[in-house]
Amino acid sequence: MKNIVLITSTTLALVLSTAVNAKNTDTSSYSFAIQTDNKFVTSQSEFVPATQSREYSLDVNGQSLQRGVSLTTTEPGALVRISAADGRSAVEPQMMNISQQGGKSFAKGSGFDMLVDSNSMQAQGIGFQRGTTGFKIADELGKGEFTLQTNQKINPNGKYRINVFEKNSDTALYLKSQRAGYFKGDTLSVDAHVFDQGQAQTIRNIKGQLVSPTGQSYPVIFKKSGDGYQVKMPMKMATDNTPGALWELHTEVKAHVNGKLVQRNGRVPFSYDEMTASMGGNVQIVGGDKNLKAMVPVNVSQDSRFEVRGVLYGTDQAGNMKPIMMTHTAQNLGRGAGQIMMEFDAKILADSGLSAPYELRNVELRDQSQMAILK
Repeated sequence: MKNIVLITSTTLALVLSTAVNAKNTDTSSYSFAIQTDNKFVTSQSEFVPATQSREYSLDVNGQSLQRGVSLTTTEPGALVRISAADGRSAVEPQMMNISQQGGKSFAKGSGFDMLVDSNSMQAQGIGFQRGTTGFKIADELGKGEFTLQTNQKINPNGKYRINVFEKNSDTALYLKSQRAGYFKGDTLSVDAHVFDQGQAQTIRNIKGQLVSPTGQSYPVIFKKSGDGYQVKMPMKMATDNTPGALWELHTEVKAHVNGKLVQRNGRVPFSYDEMTASMGGNVQIVGGDKNLKAMVPVNVSQDSRFEVRGVLYGTDQAGNMKPIMMTHTAQNLGRGAGQIMMEFDAKILADSGLSAPYELRNVELRDQSQMAILK
Protein backbone atom coordinates (compact mmCIF):
# COMPACT_ATOMS: atom_id res chain seq x y z
CA MET A 1 0.00 0.00 0.00
CA LYS A 2 1.24 3.50 -0.83
CA ASN A 3 1.86 5.93 2.04
CA ILE A 4 -0.71 8.70 2.52
CA VAL A 5 0.31 12.33 3.09
CA LEU A 6 -2.13 15.09 4.08
CA ILE A 7 -1.24 18.51 2.72
CA THR A 8 -2.60 21.99 3.30
CA SER A 9 -5.28 23.83 1.34
CA THR A 10 -2.61 26.26 0.11
CA THR A 11 -0.70 23.43 -1.53
CA LEU A 12 -3.95 22.15 -3.01
CA ALA A 13 -4.66 25.56 -4.54
CA LEU A 14 -1.26 25.55 -6.23
CA VAL A 15 -1.87 22.07 -7.56
CA LEU A 16 -5.29 22.97 -8.93
CA SER A 17 -3.88 26.10 -10.54
CA THR A 18 -1.24 24.03 -12.30
CA ALA A 19 -3.88 21.61 -13.50
CA VAL A 20 -6.02 24.42 -14.97
CA ASN A 21 -3.08 25.83 -16.91
CA ALA A 22 -1.93 22.43 -18.20
CA LYS A 23 -2.94 21.07 -21.57
CA ASN A 24 -6.26 19.25 -21.85
CA THR A 25 -5.75 15.79 -20.37
CA ASP A 26 -9.33 14.51 -20.95
CA THR A 27 -9.76 13.38 -17.36
CA SER A 28 -12.77 11.24 -16.48
CA SER A 29 -13.71 9.92 -13.07
CA TYR A 30 -16.51 8.06 -11.32
CA SER A 31 -17.12 6.55 -7.89
CA PHE A 32 -19.50 4.05 -6.34
CA ALA A 33 -20.24 3.44 -2.68
CA ILE A 34 -19.07 0.38 -0.78
CA GLN A 35 -21.04 -0.80 2.22
CA THR A 36 -18.89 -1.10 5.34
CA ASP A 37 -19.70 -4.82 5.64
CA ASN A 38 -19.07 -5.50 1.93
CA LYS A 39 -16.41 -8.11 1.20
CA PHE A 40 -16.08 -6.78 -2.35
CA VAL A 41 -12.89 -7.94 -4.10
CA THR A 42 -11.20 -4.74 -5.18
CA SER A 43 -8.20 -6.09 -7.08
CA GLN A 44 -7.95 -8.49 -10.00
CA SER A 45 -4.17 -8.56 -9.81
CA GLU A 46 -4.25 -11.14 -6.98
CA PHE A 47 -5.85 -13.76 -9.26
CA VAL A 48 -3.50 -16.58 -10.25
CA PRO A 49 -4.67 -18.53 -13.32
CA ALA A 50 -4.91 -22.30 -12.96
CA THR A 51 -6.83 -24.75 -15.12
CA GLN A 52 -7.61 -28.44 -15.17
CA SER A 53 -8.47 -30.48 -18.26
CA ARG A 54 -10.19 -33.81 -18.74
CA GLU A 55 -10.11 -33.58 -22.50
CA TYR A 56 -7.83 -34.06 -25.45
CA SER A 57 -7.83 -33.26 -29.17
CA LEU A 58 -6.58 -34.86 -32.35
CA ASP A 59 -5.92 -33.17 -35.69
CA VAL A 60 -6.73 -35.50 -38.57
CA ASN A 61 -7.59 -35.36 -42.27
CA GLY A 62 -10.55 -36.69 -44.19
CA GLN A 63 -8.70 -39.77 -45.34
CA SER A 64 -7.94 -40.75 -41.73
CA LEU A 65 -11.61 -40.40 -40.79
CA GLN A 66 -12.60 -42.61 -43.71
CA ARG A 67 -10.07 -45.25 -42.72
CA GLY A 68 -10.69 -45.02 -38.98
CA VAL A 69 -9.25 -42.95 -36.12
CA SER A 70 -8.32 -44.44 -32.74
CA LEU A 71 -9.82 -42.90 -29.60
CA THR A 72 -9.01 -43.81 -25.99
CA THR A 73 -11.33 -43.12 -23.05
CA THR A 74 -10.85 -43.67 -19.31
CA GLU A 75 -14.56 -43.57 -18.35
CA PRO A 76 -17.85 -44.36 -20.13
CA GLY A 77 -19.89 -41.62 -21.77
CA ALA A 78 -17.21 -39.46 -23.40
CA LEU A 79 -18.42 -36.43 -25.35
CA VAL A 80 -16.93 -36.09 -28.84
CA ARG A 81 -16.91 -33.00 -31.04
CA ILE A 82 -15.64 -32.92 -34.65
CA SER A 83 -14.93 -29.57 -36.34
CA ALA A 84 -14.14 -29.00 -40.01
CA ALA A 85 -11.36 -26.46 -40.50
CA ASP A 86 -13.08 -24.96 -43.54
CA GLY A 87 -16.32 -24.42 -41.60
CA ARG A 88 -18.36 -26.24 -44.25
CA SER A 89 -17.42 -29.91 -44.68
CA ALA A 90 -19.07 -31.27 -41.55
CA VAL A 91 -18.83 -34.98 -40.72
CA GLU A 92 -22.36 -35.90 -39.65
CA PRO A 93 -22.65 -38.31 -36.68
CA GLN A 94 -25.46 -40.25 -38.41
CA MET A 95 -22.85 -41.33 -41.00
CA MET A 96 -20.25 -42.46 -38.46
CA ASN A 97 -19.42 -45.93 -37.20
CA ILE A 98 -17.70 -46.82 -33.94
CA SER A 99 -16.14 -50.13 -32.94
CA GLN A 100 -14.60 -51.44 -29.74
CA GLN A 101 -11.16 -52.97 -29.79
CA GLY A 102 -11.80 -56.70 -30.22
CA GLY A 103 -15.51 -56.10 -29.71
CA LYS A 104 -18.70 -55.03 -31.41
CA SER A 105 -19.18 -52.48 -34.18
CA PHE A 106 -22.01 -49.95 -34.24
CA ALA A 107 -22.97 -48.44 -37.60
CA LYS A 108 -24.49 -45.09 -38.60
CA GLY A 109 -24.57 -43.49 -35.18
CA SER A 110 -26.13 -46.45 -33.38
CA GLY A 111 -23.31 -46.42 -30.81
CA PHE A 112 -23.96 -42.80 -29.87
CA ASP A 113 -26.31 -40.90 -27.57
CA MET A 114 -27.33 -37.25 -28.03
CA LEU A 115 -26.35 -36.90 -31.69
CA VAL A 116 -26.03 -33.26 -32.77
CA ASP A 117 -25.64 -32.71 -36.51
CA SER A 118 -24.19 -29.54 -38.04
CA ASN A 119 -27.57 -27.87 -38.60
CA SER A 120 -28.70 -28.53 -35.02
CA MET A 121 -25.37 -27.29 -33.67
CA GLN A 122 -25.82 -23.96 -35.45
CA ALA A 123 -29.51 -23.72 -34.57
CA GLN A 124 -28.75 -24.10 -30.87
CA GLY A 125 -26.37 -21.14 -31.07
CA ILE A 126 -23.86 -22.55 -28.59
CA GLY A 127 -20.83 -20.79 -30.04
CA PHE A 128 -19.12 -23.49 -32.10
CA GLN A 129 -17.90 -22.70 -35.59
CA ARG A 130 -19.82 -23.86 -38.64
CA GLY A 131 -19.04 -27.39 -39.72
CA THR A 132 -19.07 -28.71 -36.14
CA THR A 133 -20.94 -31.83 -35.01
CA GLY A 134 -21.04 -33.79 -31.77
CA PHE A 135 -22.21 -36.88 -29.97
CA LYS A 136 -21.87 -38.84 -26.73
CA ILE A 137 -20.46 -42.36 -26.83
CA ALA A 138 -23.19 -44.56 -25.39
CA ASP A 139 -22.57 -45.56 -21.77
CA GLU A 140 -23.12 -49.24 -22.52
CA LEU A 141 -20.02 -49.23 -24.76
CA GLY A 142 -17.92 -48.64 -21.65
CA LYS A 143 -14.38 -47.27 -21.78
CA GLY A 144 -11.14 -48.16 -23.53
CA GLU A 145 -9.98 -48.25 -27.15
CA PHE A 146 -12.36 -47.32 -29.95
CA THR A 147 -12.12 -46.77 -33.70
CA LEU A 148 -14.17 -43.95 -35.19
CA GLN A 149 -14.86 -44.11 -38.94
CA THR A 150 -17.12 -42.36 -41.45
CA ASN A 151 -18.76 -43.60 -44.64
CA GLN A 152 -19.45 -40.02 -45.69
CA LYS A 153 -17.87 -38.71 -48.88
CA ILE A 154 -15.50 -35.99 -47.73
CA ASN A 155 -12.32 -34.42 -49.07
CA PRO A 156 -9.48 -36.78 -48.10
CA ASN A 157 -7.22 -33.75 -47.62
CA GLY A 158 -9.76 -31.83 -45.57
CA LYS A 159 -8.62 -30.89 -42.05
CA TYR A 160 -10.59 -31.81 -38.95
CA ARG A 161 -10.16 -31.51 -35.20
CA ILE A 162 -11.60 -34.18 -32.91
CA ASN A 163 -12.15 -33.12 -29.30
CA VAL A 164 -12.84 -35.79 -26.65
CA PHE A 165 -14.15 -34.56 -23.29
CA GLU A 166 -14.39 -37.02 -20.38
CA LYS A 167 -16.31 -35.13 -17.72
CA ASN A 168 -16.43 -38.17 -15.42
CA SER A 169 -12.75 -39.07 -15.68
CA ASP A 170 -10.48 -39.11 -12.64
CA THR A 171 -7.49 -38.25 -14.85
CA ALA A 172 -6.83 -34.54 -15.33
CA LEU A 173 -4.05 -32.25 -16.52
CA TYR A 174 -3.41 -29.35 -14.13
CA LEU A 175 -1.73 -26.18 -15.37
CA LYS A 176 -0.85 -23.30 -13.07
CA SER A 177 0.81 -20.01 -13.95
CA GLN A 178 2.79 -18.36 -11.17
CA ARG A 179 1.29 -15.00 -12.13
CA ALA A 180 -1.84 -13.66 -13.77
CA GLY A 181 0.14 -11.25 -15.92
CA TYR A 182 3.63 -10.77 -17.29
CA PHE A 183 5.50 -7.85 -18.77
CA LYS A 184 8.11 -7.78 -21.48
CA GLY A 185 11.38 -9.01 -19.97
CA ASP A 186 9.67 -11.12 -17.27
CA THR A 187 10.05 -14.91 -17.09
CA LEU A 188 6.95 -16.97 -17.79
CA SER A 189 6.56 -19.71 -15.16
CA VAL A 190 3.92 -22.46 -15.54
CA ASP A 191 3.70 -25.83 -13.76
CA ALA A 192 2.12 -28.93 -15.35
CA HIS A 193 0.97 -32.09 -13.53
CA VAL A 194 -1.28 -35.03 -14.30
CA PHE A 195 -3.31 -36.41 -11.40
CA ASP A 196 -5.57 -39.45 -11.13
CA GLN A 197 -7.65 -39.67 -7.96
CA GLY A 198 -5.30 -37.20 -6.32
CA GLN A 199 -2.14 -39.14 -7.16
CA ALA A 200 0.53 -37.70 -9.47
CA GLN A 201 0.99 -39.72 -12.66
CA THR A 202 4.12 -40.20 -14.75
CA ILE A 203 4.20 -37.88 -17.75
CA ARG A 204 5.80 -39.64 -20.72
CA ASN A 205 5.56 -36.83 -23.25
CA ILE A 206 4.80 -33.14 -22.99
CA LYS A 207 4.88 -30.31 -25.50
CA GLY A 208 3.42 -26.87 -25.80
CA GLN A 209 3.36 -23.50 -27.46
CA LEU A 210 2.57 -19.93 -26.56
CA VAL A 211 -0.25 -18.43 -28.60
CA SER A 212 -0.77 -14.67 -28.84
CA PRO A 213 -4.20 -13.00 -29.20
CA THR A 214 -3.48 -12.54 -32.93
CA GLY A 215 -2.61 -16.23 -33.42
CA GLN A 216 1.18 -15.95 -33.49
CA SER A 217 2.73 -19.03 -31.85
CA TYR A 218 6.04 -19.63 -30.07
CA PRO A 219 7.49 -23.03 -29.07
CA VAL A 220 8.22 -23.69 -25.39
CA ILE A 221 10.37 -26.27 -23.62
CA PHE A 222 9.13 -28.10 -20.53
CA LYS A 223 11.65 -29.40 -18.01
CA LYS A 224 11.14 -32.03 -15.31
CA SER A 225 10.26 -30.54 -11.94
CA GLY A 226 9.36 -32.82 -9.04
CA ASP A 227 6.45 -35.06 -10.03
CA GLY A 228 5.56 -32.79 -12.96
CA TYR A 229 7.04 -30.41 -15.50
CA GLN A 230 7.65 -26.69 -15.66
CA VAL A 231 8.13 -23.96 -18.24
CA LYS A 232 10.47 -21.09 -17.43
CA MET A 233 10.76 -18.87 -20.48
CA PRO A 234 11.99 -15.26 -20.80
CA MET A 235 9.27 -13.16 -22.43
CA LYS A 236 11.17 -11.20 -25.06
CA MET A 237 8.77 -11.36 -28.00
CA ALA A 238 6.58 -8.48 -29.16
CA THR A 239 3.46 -8.09 -27.04
CA ASP A 240 1.34 -8.56 -30.20
CA ASN A 241 -1.88 -7.74 -28.36
CA THR A 242 -5.55 -7.29 -29.05
CA PRO A 243 -7.09 -5.16 -26.26
CA GLY A 244 -9.02 -7.35 -23.85
CA ALA A 245 -7.63 -10.63 -25.21
CA LEU A 246 -5.19 -12.89 -23.37
CA TRP A 247 -2.17 -14.96 -24.30
CA GLU A 248 -2.40 -18.70 -23.72
CA LEU A 249 0.00 -21.56 -23.11
CA HIS A 250 -1.34 -24.59 -25.01
CA THR A 251 -0.09 -27.89 -23.60
CA GLU A 252 -0.41 -31.53 -24.68
CA VAL A 253 0.65 -34.38 -22.39
CA LYS A 254 0.64 -38.15 -22.52
CA ALA A 255 0.82 -39.92 -19.17
CA HIS A 256 0.82 -43.52 -17.98
CA VAL A 257 -2.31 -44.13 -15.91
CA ASN A 258 -3.11 -47.65 -14.71
CA GLY A 259 -0.95 -49.12 -17.44
CA LYS A 260 -2.61 -47.09 -20.20
CA LEU A 261 -1.26 -44.10 -22.11
CA VAL A 262 -3.73 -41.23 -21.57
CA GLN A 263 -3.64 -37.94 -23.48
CA ARG A 264 -4.76 -34.58 -22.15
CA ASN A 265 -4.72 -31.13 -23.72
CA GLY A 266 -5.06 -27.92 -21.75
CA ARG A 267 -4.45 -24.21 -21.90
CA VAL A 268 -3.81 -21.56 -19.29
CA PRO A 269 -4.41 -17.83 -19.99
CA PHE A 270 -2.42 -14.82 -18.84
CA SER A 271 -1.84 -11.22 -19.86
CA TYR A 272 1.38 -10.06 -21.50
CA ASP A 273 1.97 -6.33 -21.84
CA GLU A 274 4.48 -3.51 -22.06
CA MET A 275 5.36 -1.79 -18.78
CA THR A 276 4.45 1.70 -19.93
CA ALA A 277 4.26 3.42 -16.53
CA SER A 278 4.79 2.92 -12.81
CA MET A 279 3.55 4.46 -9.61
CA GLY A 280 5.70 7.31 -8.35
CA GLY A 281 6.17 8.44 -4.74
CA ASN A 282 3.57 8.86 -2.01
CA VAL A 283 -0.14 9.23 -2.75
CA GLN A 284 -1.38 12.50 -1.25
CA ILE A 285 -4.95 13.04 -0.03
CA VAL A 286 -5.88 16.71 -0.08
CA GLY A 287 -8.85 19.02 0.50
CA GLY A 288 -11.86 18.95 2.76
CA ASP A 289 -14.91 16.70 2.89
CA LYS A 290 -16.65 18.64 0.10
CA ASN A 291 -13.72 18.53 -2.34
CA LEU A 292 -11.60 15.58 -1.24
CA LYS A 293 -9.02 14.47 -3.79
CA ALA A 294 -6.01 12.21 -4.08
CA MET A 295 -2.91 12.99 -6.12
CA VAL A 296 -1.33 9.82 -7.52
CA PRO A 297 2.17 10.32 -9.00
CA VAL A 298 2.86 8.33 -12.18
CA ASN A 299 6.15 7.88 -14.04
CA VAL A 300 5.37 7.37 -17.73
CA SER A 301 7.70 5.73 -20.25
CA GLN A 302 5.23 5.67 -23.16
CA ASP A 303 2.38 8.07 -23.95
CA SER A 304 -1.02 6.53 -23.26
CA ARG A 305 -4.28 6.85 -21.36
CA PHE A 306 -3.84 5.65 -17.82
CA GLU A 307 -6.34 4.81 -15.12
CA VAL A 308 -6.02 4.66 -11.35
CA ARG A 309 -8.44 2.65 -9.24
CA GLY A 310 -8.54 2.76 -5.47
CA VAL A 311 -10.73 2.35 -2.39
CA LEU A 312 -11.11 5.36 -0.12
CA TYR A 313 -11.24 4.49 3.58
CA GLY A 314 -12.46 6.79 6.34
CA THR A 315 -12.55 6.69 10.14
CA ASP A 316 -15.63 5.94 12.26
CA GLN A 317 -16.34 7.30 15.74
CA ALA A 318 -14.50 4.37 17.33
CA GLY A 319 -11.38 5.13 15.32
CA ASN A 320 -11.71 2.17 12.94
CA MET A 321 -10.91 2.46 9.23
CA LYS A 322 -13.80 1.42 6.94
CA PRO A 323 -14.28 1.51 3.16
CA ILE A 324 -16.32 4.37 1.71
CA MET A 325 -16.12 4.18 -2.08
CA MET A 326 -14.29 2.75 -5.05
CA THR A 327 -13.07 5.47 -7.42
CA HIS A 328 -11.80 5.13 -11.00
CA THR A 329 -10.01 8.05 -12.68
CA ALA A 330 -8.54 8.03 -16.19
CA GLN A 331 -6.28 10.60 -17.80
CA ASN A 332 -4.01 11.01 -20.84
CA LEU A 333 -0.36 11.29 -19.81
CA GLY A 334 2.83 11.89 -21.79
CA ARG A 335 6.31 10.59 -21.10
CA GLY A 336 7.97 11.73 -17.89
CA ALA A 337 6.81 12.41 -14.35
CA GLY A 338 3.09 13.11 -14.08
CA GLN A 339 0.14 12.60 -11.80
CA ILE A 340 -3.51 11.61 -11.84
CA MET A 341 -5.92 13.58 -9.67
CA MET A 342 -8.69 11.40 -8.23
CA GLU A 343 -11.86 13.26 -7.23
CA PHE A 344 -14.03 11.60 -4.58
CA ASP A 345 -17.82 11.88 -4.66
CA ALA A 346 -18.86 14.35 -1.94
CA LYS A 347 -22.38 12.89 -1.51
CA ILE A 348 -21.08 9.33 -1.05
CA LEU A 349 -18.56 10.66 1.45
CA ALA A 350 -21.24 12.57 3.41
CA ASP A 351 -23.67 9.63 3.39
CA SER A 352 -20.99 7.30 4.78
CA GLY A 353 -20.80 9.13 8.09
CA LEU A 354 -17.04 8.57 8.11
CA SER A 355 -14.46 11.31 8.47
CA ALA A 356 -10.71 12.05 8.44
CA PRO A 357 -8.14 10.66 8.61
CA TYR A 358 -8.61 9.05 5.18
CA GLU A 359 -6.57 6.44 3.36
CA LEU A 360 -6.47 5.24 -0.24
CA ARG A 361 -6.01 1.46 -0.42
CA ASN A 362 -5.98 -1.27 -3.08
CA VAL A 363 -4.48 1.16 -5.57
CA GLU A 364 -4.17 -0.11 -9.16
CA LEU A 365 -2.55 1.58 -12.13
CA ARG A 366 -3.79 0.53 -15.56
CA ASP A 367 -2.88 1.32 -19.15
CA GLN A 368 -6.23 1.58 -20.93
CA SER A 369 -4.70 1.29 -24.42
CA GLN A 370 -3.46 -2.20 -23.48
CA MET A 371 -6.20 -2.91 -20.92
CA ALA A 372 -3.27 -3.87 -18.71
CA ILE A 373 -2.85 -3.75 -14.93
CA LEU A 374 0.57 -2.18 -14.37
CA LYS A 375 0.53 -2.21 -10.57
